[in-house]
Parts: sequence; C-alpha cells; structure tokens
Amino acid sequence: MIAADNKLTKVFDWDDAKRRLEEAGKTLLDTDSLTPEQSAQVLDERARQLARVPDQTLDNREVLEVVRFRIGSEEFAIGSEYVLELTRPNAITPIPQLEPHFVGVTNLRGEVTTVIDLGKLLGISADDEQKLQVLVLGRDRPEFAIRVSGIEHVVALRRDELMEPMGVAGCYRDLMLGCSKEGLLVLNGEALLGCEDLYVDQSE
Repeated sequence: MIAADNKLTKVFDWDDAKRRLEEAGKTLLDTDSLTPEQSAQVLDERARQLARVPDQTLDNREVLEVVRFRIGSEEFAIGSEYVLELTRPNAITPIPQLEPHFVGVTNLRGEVTTVIDLGKLLGISADDEQKLQVLVLGRDRPEFAIRVSGIEHVVALRRDELMEPMGVAGCYRDLMLGCSKEGLLVLNGEALLGCEDLYVDQSE
C-alpha cells in the first residue's frame, strides 16, 4: 500500500481507501471457491461498494486503483474498472488457424467470449494450469478473457510513480501504462480493449 503525503491527502481519503481495497481484495480471493454465478454476484457487489465513494475524495489523475494478478512468475495489474469477474470456464473450444495467443472461445452465461493467453502475446512463459482461471475484461459487457495464474489483490498506485516498463518494446508497448517501482507491469485498459489483435472475427 502506498504512503500518503500531505498533497495527496487533500484529495484522497486513505483510511477509507485502505478499508475498501482490503475488502475488495478479500472478495477477489474468496471467489476461487465460488461458482461462476456466485463469483459474479460478489464482484458486482464489490463494484457497487467502490462506486459509492464521493467523486471529490478520489482524483483519478493522481491515483489508479488496479487489480493485481500473475501470469506465470510475472506480476501485472489493470484498472479495476475494466475487470468484470474472475472465473474458471467449464470448457474452452479451440479455434483452428489462429495466432498462438488465442486459447479458444468459451460460453460465459450466454456470451461467446474469446480467451487470450496474454503471456504468449507478450512473450512471457507461464506454467500450464490444471484448473484454468480467466480474468474477464470489458466495460458494460465481456469483451474477452485473459488467462491468469492467479489473482493477488486490489491496490492503489500513484500514477506519477509509474516508470518506463523494462523489457517491453515493439507494437505492444502501448498496451502498458508503465511499471511500478516493485516491478509490477500496469496494463493500459483502454488500449488493451482496443487492440485488434485480441479479437476474433466471429462473422466468418
């Protein structure tokens, strides 16, 4: 958890944030033992709790609330507003003749959702999981899901403390907001959801 300074305290209620983030992190960890439907319900409740924070207490220009997760041994984070749920799909149907980072498609409560191996896209090796976990991303509806090795917790980061990510270059550099001083790679949610390489043309 980041330490508060005098300037930031004027716009951010750290005591309240700590309580909300601890509750949110516990919720994410607890979903591991729930059914997909129960997982969605508790995560919806978490979102409603976060939404009750008065606008004036949080300056998004300075503070970023993120969900922290692992792909193999690498730690990532993405803005919590882009995370819809953590779940284990019942079945994934492979799609032939696609790029290696496409795991396949799965049915999430009636929505045909593409599952992405972000590690393969970024050149990061991840151990095969006996029980596949996916983090479902989107805004108002699922856009796609990314394969993860596990969820850590929800944290608040200072935007002005993010550094240039090391070891990330090329066309996928824009998918990163930056890197924390602990080495946490922070994904750019808007860029990720807008990346054409992560979508399958289902009309064909």
